Amino acid sequence: MLIDFTLRNFLSFKEEVSFSMLTAKSVKEHEQYDSNGLCNVINVPNTDSKLLKVATIYGANGSGKSNLLSAMSFFKHMVLDSFKNDSILHKMAELSYQFSVESQEEPNSFEMMFIIEDKRYRYGFEIFNKSIESEWLFIKPLKSSRESYCFKREKKNILVNSKTYKGAGGISSKTRHNALFLSTCAQFNVEISMTIKEWFRKRFNILSGIDDDTIHYTASQYIRNTDIRNRIIEFIKIIDLGINNIEIKESEIDKVPDPVNQFVDAITKSPNVIKSEITDIKKIEILSEHKRYNHDKLKDTILTPFDIESLGTKKIFALLGPWFDTILNGGTLLIDEFGASLHTKLSIELIKIFQSSLNHEAQLIITTHDTNLLRGELLRRDQIWFAEKNALGVSDLYSLVEYKINQANSVRNDATYNKDYLLGKYGAIPYFGNIAQFLTDFSDNGK
Repeated sequence: MLIDFTLRNFLSFKEEVSFSMLTAKSVKEHEQYDSNGLCNVINVPNTDSKLLKVATIYGANGSGKSNLLSAMSFFKHMVLDSFKNDSILHKMAELSYQFSVESQEEPNSFEMMFIIEDKRYRYGFEIFNKSIESEWLFIKPLKSSRESYCFKREKKNILVNSKTYKGAGGISSKTRHNALFLSTCAQFNVEISMTIKEWFRKRFNILSGIDDDTIHYTASQYIRNTDIRNRIIEFIKIIDLGINNIEIKESEIDKVPDPVNQFVDAITKSPNVIKSEITDIKKIEILSEHKRYNHDKLKDTILTPFDIESLGTKKIFALLGPWFDTILNGGTLLIDEFGASLHTKLSIELIKIFQSSLNHEAQLIITTHDTNLLRGELLRRDQIWFAEKNALGVSDLYSLVEYKINQANSVRNDATYNKDYLLGKYGAIPYFGNIAQFLTDFSDNGK
């Protein structure tokens, strides 16, 4: 489970900012399951801590919402692939904050705190001049109050704690200047590094839009996992898409694209595009089963290519694979532009499923423009975050629970969040110039 993530000098984030899934102590609502079987928090075993099941991030277009997810995606790719592929840092200078001279002379910094099974990890690294400037890993059993270091790195100098980080002897000399020590240790079967790498690979996934990778993953789950297949079909029937069943055929493909190169190309050419982290290596054909009628009487059923379904239907199908996989098996799912092509009532019901008793220590983080989700009966104040960019193009992050109206009063839990947000009471909304003048200047009458 994700606890928090801190970054500095990456895309539009010039200064250090932090995003947290820890509950705020001042917020008490939705901590227990209600009559509808919904609860918004996860109690961390053997601690007094509580984590949020869902967090939403709002903001104007270009405010930095997607850049936050891009930073987490970059963090994940470094953990998974920096040992075997040095192209990740090849264009790192382009990912620094570009609109400040001093930022080009400062490192890019990232740190994440997360829980795997019964241990809390705090891991981070800094990058400068296409090299790892520093790197650190700390561990704390949930039953303990004491955090211990596993290793500390300053450039080529790596100090390893052999008591907490066993099996890493001699690996320091095998670690490249542009590869993480953690990633390198995983290649040499150091247990803690392998555990962390597997968590990022299987249980920390980032999706953007609707792409072939996500659909392939859902199709693979649909074929191989009976439980998830049944849930997908039942949910599709419940939301009345007109689909009676889905059939999927798969075959081998000739060549598998390199996901690392795809990621590097995508994030440097268009930082707001995050390639799905969930991939499959099969070619698939999806067919929708629909009822066919003779006048008003049911005659039979027919199979039609899934490609002719609406964008919203394809979007919901692609989403349901990682959605149910995360809910049932745990992990953290991040989705950029959640709600695009989905009816707002469907989006609300999907959030409710994530906050239901089906949830097995799973978390959801979304960026969205759907203000209908901003309601007290669905979200707590600490589940609502905002990204806002200042006049210098620098992004900031803050949650509704810490926001002060007129720099004095906290937001009440009975406030109308969606209405007040659109009125500009919380910031993080677009401010337009004189559109009326634009219309005048470019209308036929303005010639």
